[in-house]
Amino acid sequence: MNKLEKKKILNFLTKNIEEFSFARIKQIDILKKIKALRYMEDKEIAHTIIDFYFEENISGLESQKLKIKKIKSTTAKIKHLLQYQLELDFEKKDFLKKVFLFLFSEKKFPQIVDYFFRTSSQMWVLAGDTATDINYYSKRLILSSVYSKVFIKLMSFPNYQKIMIEKDIDASLSNVRKFNDIKSKICSADILSVFKKFQSSSKSAGRGF
Repeated sequence: MNKLEKKKILNFLTKNIEEFSFARIKQIDILKKIKALRYMEDKEIAHTIIDFYFEENISGLESQKLKIKKIKSTTAKIKHLLQYQLELDFEKKDFLKKVFLFLFSEKKFPQIVDYFFRTSSQMWVLAGDTATDINYYSKRLILSSVYSKVFIKLMSFPNYQKIMIEKDIDASLSNVRKFNDIKSKICSADILSVFKKFQSSSKSAGRGF
């Protein structure tokens, strides 16, 4: 299945939410016309399309490069990227519900965690982060938590509105800053050096959070 075929299928799925099930995706007429899919199982096709959607989502953040350059604060850059991504997620809310319900039914928890981590990592890269030590992981894990928390909220509450996204991001980032105030007092250089031994190289951490 080439990229053009994947895009065509994904475009159909996102516009026809009620007309398909990932577990029986081969029943869709548009898929029956693609010869490469004849010998693939439903679940294999579903995972291929979902993986492609995730990759498109992550690479789509690149479209914000020019806007990010005009923002000075790293935290403000992260907030912008979070809001951009979550507003896109909100627009694809019904499709994403199907995606994650299918992944949960398949017990693909590592794939779910990996998506949030890689999306958060791309946000940090675009924000100019250059950390390679323990901060590389802590920043991405914390941002994954912020992103997933708001994501789950907008997916779970029927009355959730797009306008609420910015407020929820601000609240989550505020909690992160409080956490870092505590962390800076508890984590001495000696404690951090233990973790840094697991890294082959170490550079100075980027700013933000």
